[in-house]
Amino acid sequence: MSLSMQMQPEPDGTLKYVFPAQDVIVRVLAQRRNGTKRCPVELLHQAGIVLATDCNLRDLHDLEQLQKHAGTLRNGPAWHEILTAVAAALPNQVHAPWDPVVKDLADYQMEPTAYLWYPALPHGEPVGVDGDTGVGKSALLVKLICHITTGTPFPTLFADRPEQPFAPRHVLLCTYEDDMGKTVRPRVHINGGDVHLVHNVEGKRDPDTGEVLPMTLQDLGTIEKLLKQYTPALLAFDPLQSFLGPDVDMNRAGDTRPVLDAISRLCKGYGCTLLYVRHNGKTQRSKAMHAPLGTVDITGNLRSEMALYKDPDDPERRILAQTKTNGRWAPSMYVKLVGVTFDVPLEDSFLTLETVRVDWDGKSDLTADDITARETAHGNDTEEANSALEAAREFLREVLKDGPLLVDDLFAQAKKAGVSEKTLRRAKDKERVKARRRPQDGIPGNKWPWEWYDPTRHGGTP
Repeated sequence: MSLSMQMQPEPDGTLKYVFPAQDVIVRVLAQRRNGTKRCPVELLHQAGIVLATDCNLRDLHDLEQLQKHAGTLRNGPAWHEILTAVAAALPNQVHAPWDPVVKDLADYQMEPTAYLWYPALPHGEPVGVDGDTGVGKSALLVKLICHITTGTPFPTLFADRPEQPFAPRHVLLCTYEDDMGKTVRPRVHINGGDVHLVHNVEGKRDPDTGEVLPMTLQDLGTIEKLLKQYTPALLAFDPLQSFLGPDVDMNRAGDTRPVLDAISRLCKGYGCTLLYVRHNGKTQRSKAMHAPLGTVDITGNLRSEMALYKDPDDPERRILAQTKTNGRWAPSMYVKLVGVTFDVPLEDSFLTLETVRVDWDGKSDLTADDITARETAHGNDTEEANSALEAAREFLREVLKDGPLLVDDLFAQAKKAGVSEKTLRRAKDKERVKARRRPQDGIPGNKWPWEWYDPTRHGGTP
């Protein structure tokens, strides 16, 4: 089947090529399947070729709009025939090879990373908040939003980087998790946020039908309009898997990475921090960064990632711990979720609401891997995990009180005492026990055996 291309005379005597939109769309869809980056519509525009179509010529990159004109001919003419016709009209553009774009490292201006909250929320970079279902991730997200919309300083995590008040900023929220009127607005209200600076993105409107459809991370044009309109400090997606878009398997890095990279580049240009909320999977993981649903490459896309856990020592409290950073590690924070009831005045009565207030409750010594390890080792039995760790710490204090001990001997004694190697290594960190090689005559230094020692009693070189 040949391409139905026509020559159309213009008033000035010049000729323009005219392609029916349905034919061109077949090529567009084929390019999308084959992974070609450049849309042939761009090539047609460059040569002044006109498309015989009623759709908005300024919006021809919108594949959804183009597909409407394709109709039943979506699998019609062979795409290579269309490409051949386009190539004949545009030999330079179609056949010209792509040139590499290279820039010397010396030409880049060095600049420090800015933060909304140091070092957990880098400015203009993608971040994540993970946790089990029902642990309070959405409530924590609201707490973060309230700080940003009021300019209230976040808790200072390092004395050398005290948090300061800042100008209130807008926040864009994309969520299908909670009802805006019943849950989100009451939480923002009780946590002291500015409801006028929090904007819920309900979706995108079809210009032809007026229908509101779900927005996804792939709707870059729509998202850029929002970034220009509100200049938000934060754009949050809760949960991430609801917004990846069609044909994206969150367990495949090849599917998720192009989507996440594209929106990251877009938001970085507008100085907007992306925040993704992810649920943890049911399978227990020994490493905290492997716990959330989806490919671990999602974590690779993030500059900072945090996880919210139930406090193993207090069921009414949570621990916010950093699981990934490209800079300084943030200390863990205790978080309290407090149920509150408050009255909202109406014209002639009151509306009584119940919601959750989130309070910062100081720093915690537990890391994300500490909590994950004890959950994995003891089947989420907090009491058993605490008991095992304390027994291992007591064991270390006892066996190392008289001096360093070779690791092989130490592990052998621990096994007899019923202390697992994994728990012993966690106890080593808690007790500030150190490891070093013990010198042996006639043996190269890299072959000396390892020993553990208590630096408060037996510091220095052996």
